Amino acid sequence: MKQLSPDAVRPIGLFDSGEGGLTVARAVADLLPREHLVYACDTAHFPYGPRPLAEVRAFFLRFMEFFAEQNCKLVIVACNTATAAAMDLLTADAFAIPALGVVQPGAVTAAKVSATGRIGVAATQGTCDSGIYPRTIRQLRPDAVVVQQACPILVIRAEEGVISGPEVRSEVERCLAPILAERVDTLVLGCTHFPHMATVIQEVVGPAVRLVDPGKATAAQVADLLRARGLLNPGPAPGRRRAFTTGDPGRFLEVAGRLWPGGIDAAVHIRL
Repeated sequence: MKQLSPDAVRPIGLFDSGEGGLTVARAVADLLPREHLVYACDTAHFPYGPRPLAEVRAFFLRFMEFFAEQNCKLVIVACNTATAAAMDLLTADAFAIPALGVVQPGAVTAAKVSATGRIGVAATQGTCDSGIYPRTIRQLRPDAVVVQQACPILVIRAEEGVISGPEVRSEVERCLAPILAERVDTLVLGCTHFPHMATVIQEVVGPAVRLVDPGKATAAQVADLLRARGLLNPGPAPGRRRAFTTGDPGRFLEVAGRLWPGGIDAAVHIRL
């Protein structure tokens, strides 16, 4: 039996531009309930999608310093745009703290589960422009046909905590129409905000299209990595879940309470 490291009780850091990454945090908490989570988001600069990737990369690097100060044992880049902006650093293990993004796990799952190889990706403009999903999926499955669509309005709605209702359904239908016209059988929710409205999205795309939530695939990868390194928190108590935001912590908790009831213990304002 692999001996547990004393570092196992250190927290896992999660980074996003806003509240979208809570879908990843929730997936990690469901799979690894004893882990302490430090969720940090840059709502002062939200949204990341329209910003140049070089700017997003600079924001992310400042947060990596913050996670080091928080003594995190692992960092999850719970933002597809930030993952695209820093993919070279993530794949090169360029940080003192192990860090991984959500794109690779999502791409692996999509390439595996698609029966026809026709895969849609709903994402931010920045993620679409980077081409990271088509490139990564085709590395895994060269015959794949990958169709992308930027859905910025859905990012805004999720950040507002508005994830259902007639208006949201209408916006989902309009955003996904170009993808569905290409007869995809798999849809990657390529922004961590989108799983918040997965129920509406599934209703719109129908049962023949399989949704891929990269957050869930990332949580499974995190569990494997921590287990292999002897870093799983042995517990026995449930982990603490703290949030830090460059925006208004009160508003963060209000929206988080709608998106993940009871999921976050406290939120604090930070300046980075």
